[in-house]
Amino acid sequence: MGLPATASRITPQEYYRRERTAVEKNDYFQGRVYSMAGGGTRHSIIKVNLVGELRNLLKGRRCGAFDSDQRIRARWNGLRCYPDASVICNPIEYDDEDDHQETATNPTVVFEVLSTNTESYDRGRKAEAYRGIESLRAYVLIMQERPHVEIQERLEDGTWRLRWVSGLDAVVSLPQIEIDLNMSELYERVNFEESE
Repeated sequence: MGLPATASRITPQEYYRRERTAVEKNDYFQGRVYSMAGGGTRHSIIKVNLVGELRNLLKGRRCGAFDSDQRIRARWNGLRCYPDASVICNPIEYDDEDDHQETATNPTVVFEVLSTNTESYDRGRKAEAYRGIESLRAYVLIMQERPHVEIQERLEDGTWRLRWVSGLDAVVSLPQIEIDLNMSELYERVNFEESE
């Protein structure tokens, strides 16, 4: 997370009002708005591949895929942010502080494509906020520099376990939403020789 985009604290309602007309997406935490950096070509390719695969694999099921336009709120600490992708099962529950019902509070799985600018935020404050969401069953971190995916998953007893998958021939199994993502599909058209 970068420096606050606003000097003074604002209410969640003011944040939502500003976001409806904002050109760039902004996260909100403890009364402050934070500008979020955009990703590069590799980030975009992986994100599009991910959302396309999620849509295809979840078609006709009780869970649906959402891209980075779907804002999420972690009720327990108030973070509002835009994950790269998310899956929400059953009816979407909305933040009662968002009059336009554009902020979901019950994701089942959240995905972030790691970037140099945001990796510490995605692994730190964001990860902590996501793990505090009662409905969340898995938080998936996708690397850009090599075919490697980390899955933080909630176990039956409420604790969290980390597992990872590496290599283009591997499969990311997500039993929480009953799908398997092929790494070759996730990283299709990604050139690992180019640096961003």
